[in-house]
Amino acid sequence: MKVLSLFSGVGGFDMGLENAGMETVFQCEWDKHCRTILDRHWPTVPKWDDVSTLTGEHILAHAPVIDVVAWGSPCQDLSVAGKRAGLEGGRSGLFYEGMRIITELRKASNGKYPRISIWENVYGALNSNKGEDFEAILKKMVEAGSLLCEWRVLDAQYFGVPQRRRRVFVVAVFDSATAARCPDPLLPVSEGLRWNPTTSATAREEPTDTLRASIGSGSTGGNNTPMLMFDTQFGSNANVFENQSPTLKASQTSPSVAYGITGNAIGRQDHNGPNGPSHTEEGGPMFTLTSTDIHAVATTMVVRRLTPLECERLMGWPDDHTRYKADGTEQADTHRYKQCGNGVASPVAEWIGEQLMNLEEQQ
Repeated sequence: MKVLSLFSGVGGFDMGLENAGMETVFQCEWDKHCRTILDRHWPTVPKWDDVSTLTGEHILAHAPVIDVVAWGSPCQDLSVAGKRAGLEGGRSGLFYEGMRIITELRKASNGKYPRISIWENVYGALNSNKGEDFEAILKKMVEAGSLLCEWRVLDAQYFGVPQRRRRVFVVAVFDSATAARCPDPLLPVSEGLRWNPTTSATAREEPTDTLRASIGSGSTGGNNTPMLMFDTQFGSNANVFENQSPTLKASQTSPSVAYGITGNAIGRQDHNGPNGPSHTEEGGPMFTLTSTDIHAVATTMVVRRLTPLECERLMGWPDDHTRYKADGTEQADTHRYKQCGNGVASPVAEWIGEQLMNLEEQQ
């Protein structure tokens, strides 16, 4: 299956779908730092920088077959961490540019391409503007010719990477033969459902038995498991309250335990801290990576920032995927952190790709 990648970032979506057996044939990404990473790893794939000036005819002239459009329009206006401007916001409003391109592709190919659209965004897209934005997204898919539209909330921690990263994925199928082969559900995991534009969507929770990874675990032996208790003002050290665990003494060897620390707690005063615990459970997955927070882990009695390599691994990307630019020089860590925070966890994309590739085998 041939993939058009819009808002490509550094290719997290692309890598996952390619691992499932697909092929990336066109990419569009406006950020120059991301583009140089794409140029390094996909040097022969045609690219475009500005989605607002990209046309369906141009894409088909360079990539005559487009089976799948994989895209995640900017999320800033839909995220609960943003100002919640919704689809009318300057960044998230680029969703309509993506839909324009899908419509142009269908017109230029007489309805043949694309056969499938996979749209990814933050969990906050579900309740942005009291749910009206998400309803508008589903309706636009139907207006563009979708015969089947299914959404799911997928968390990366259940797909082999130790990070809590809940994202909404909407799969829209435009091809009638493909839609006829789709099982119900197409994506049989987590919460979500197929959507009928004449009814309202309600979520349902389904169990999953896929792999859950962890940052690490450990104990000092015996029946006591060590626990580090943090305040919300983090510097280079973690404050440990010894009276919480009689086995934890300053004179003893520190236990080998790792805890993830939420980025919005680092360096902030108590009243500015996060809602709820600012650290994970022992051995639990890392908090969601973002493009702005300072993500950290506490191992024994030291708090340190995650390295770019660790962030890549939390996304399921190859080591040093974002390290080198197309010319071989190294990229600044600030760009690498941002790219990881904005990216798509590849193992999740790979799982979705596998479900779609199964449909191809049924032809």
